[in-house]
Amino acid sequence: MPANAAVMVSGSVVDANGNYVEGSVRAVDGSGLTVAVDSFSNGAFDLPLNDGAYKLEFSGFDFTGEWYRDKADQATADVVTVAGVAQTLPAWTVDRLPHVTGVVQDTLGKPVDGAFVQAYDASTGDELDSFTTDADGGFRITSVNAVKLRFSGYANGGSLATEYYNDKATLPAAEPVVPTAAGTSVGVVTLAPGGSITGRITSDAGVPLHRARACAGGRCDWTDASGIYLIEGVDTGDQVVSFSDPIGEYVSEYYNNVPITNFAGATRVTVGVGQAVGGIDAALAPVTTAPPNGVDLSGTVRDELGTIGVGYLVEVYDTPADPDARKVVATTYSNRAGQYVLTELDRIGGETEFKVEVSDGDESSGPREEGDFLRRPTWSGNKLDYQTAAVVTAAPRTLDFTLPVAGGVSGSVTSDGGGLPESGFVSFRNSDLQDAGSTATETDGTYDDRTLWAGDYTVRFGGTNHVPEWWKNALPEDATTITVKPGQMTTGISASLSKEITAVERPEVTGNAWVGKTVGIDAGRWNTQANSRISYEWLVGTTVVATTPTLKVTKSLLGKKLTGRVTNDAGFAQGQAITKTTAKVGFKPKVKARITGRSAAITLKVKPLKAKKVKATITVFEIVGVKKNGDDKLKKLGKGKITKGAGVVRFKKSLGKGKHKLVFSVKGKGKVGSGDIQKKVKLKR
Repeated sequence: MPANAAVMVSGSVVDANGNYVEGSVRAVDGSGLTVAVDSFSNGAFDLPLNDGAYKLEFSGFDFTGEWYRDKADQATADVVTVAGVAQTLPAWTVDRLPHVTGVVQDTLGKPVDGAFVQAYDASTGDELDSFTTDADGGFRITSVNAVKLRFSGYANGGSLATEYYNDKATLPAAEPVVPTAAGTSVGVVTLAPGGSITGRITSDAGVPLHRARACAGGRCDWTDASGIYLIEGVDTGDQVVSFSDPIGEYVSEYYNNVPITNFAGATRVTVGVGQAVGGIDAALAPVTTAPPNGVDLSGTVRDELGTIGVGYLVEVYDTPADPDARKVVATTYSNRAGQYVLTELDRIGGETEFKVEVSDGDESSGPREEGDFLRRPTWSGNKLDYQTAAVVTAAPRTLDFTLPVAGGVSGSVTSDGGGLPESGFVSFRNSDLQDAGSTATETDGTYDDRTLWAGDYTVRFGGTNHVPEWWKNALPEDATTITVKPGQMTTGISASLSKEITAVERPEVTGNAWVGKTVGIDAGRWNTQANSRISYEWLVGTTVVATTPTLKVTKSLLGKKLTGRVTNDAGFAQGQAITKTTAKVGFKPKVKARITGRSAAITLKVKPLKAKKVKATITVFEIVGVKKNGDDKLKKLGKGKITKGAGVVRFKKSLGKGKHKLVFSVKGKGKVGSGDIQKKVKLKR
């Protein structure tokens, strides 16, 4: 070994219970310079070091950093001496930091994946740490100080009520938890559904305001045509509710008739866990505005069903040479009569031509209200994108917009085994075979999607540990098409999913079981196989003789029958199916036939058998067409026996003049192989 060549210094890091930990170990030389580092998740480290004296430092998440062994700093750390020989250090035990653990679940007893857990210093109220729960709802919060814990999250398609440990509504009321190195468990924390606030927004004259907005705790909802709003998933405790009119016709305020400039004076609305608070109404005063000074562009917004478009965002874009450089130069909203007005286009410097888009603004990704249908953003000229939009000028003119309306599909996803698949979903593919969106099922297995543009779709259903399928109980290529119409629901598009992997078309052996030839297994069709691993076995009786898709038939298999077995491993489950058993393995027959209109005189030769050993039954078919699945369509002509290599098959009906495609189906006896042999013949009459 060359002088001073590096050798490996190895070791392992464990906690007090002997569990391997995640972290890193670095080696420093006498000058304090880091010469090697190894990060690990399994507790094992390897450091390549030259001869010399070193000190090692451990650091890791959730563990107290220390120097080898059990030392607080580099000065007091033990020295590891390297002298040309690899060495393994004794297991190094490190201490976990004090921490708190627990599990977050919903009221159905299901773990909440992705719940947010925040830790605050119990003395000062300062936030110390946060954690997002794993798929099992588990969390670990590290702190050397006593903490108060705040829990929030989403489940079953909605927000859960925020709470503090232990079932407290506010941080001051929360019970402190003292972390320990062994881990202080707070057990199961159950989050109830969030509360809600509902009410009605009108003008001060009592007229319902459509498309006004109410907000509380960062959550908002728009009013429907009756002025009704519903804010869901509201945190527990006191909330400030604000009311505004994005259209700009009415003055914003806080509940209860408090000016928007006086946040401190707003009347608080108290929301309990899962509580529905109603009657939080507002009557807004109209905004005092001056008549427009010159109108450049105006019009009315409607949808294709004739409904007036209230509160739609109207955006005006410039028209640069490079369309990707376009920008918005003016905006407004359609009012409660569906009308919009733009007055400043003639005063936008350097711009004389524009393109205009009407959309639902921030809400364009989904329907406006529950039970409503999505409206499609539309450009000037009632076009679908900037590229094809009509150009407008600043000269006064009227430009109306008609927005396409989506249709909807609804149904349910259940499990053949009873109950509902976990994480059930429905996805849609349009007539161009493009994905057109998807939706998750609700807690009762139902779904309702109202975002599909008019047209034809196929529908796919899926869920965790279940076989996906297409409507109607089909594989992708056999899916039934549904037609979606504007503003209409297509109902009853449902599926019951299976957990079992099954063959919908049986596997089959391809080729003839003749000595010296190769046979194969066609895997058939399965209810799922796109992401599966398909494996093959060849059986003689119950004995596996090969595990490949094809098999060279050897003389050792003479007189035996073969069966193919296919296994489809889909990961969450697997299924098996077997082929029909072949005829007995034999030697390949060769057919010579002299055909007349009424019969076939046949000579059957089989190497290496002598003629007197050649016995078989032969059925003669004519190929008269092709079936839908691509197989030949056969017409039986007759059947006969072959003795000592020869025989005659007499036809039930005479063959006509011309060309014929015949199949001689041989069922051999003894060592004569079985199989189908095709021949073309031409009859002259």
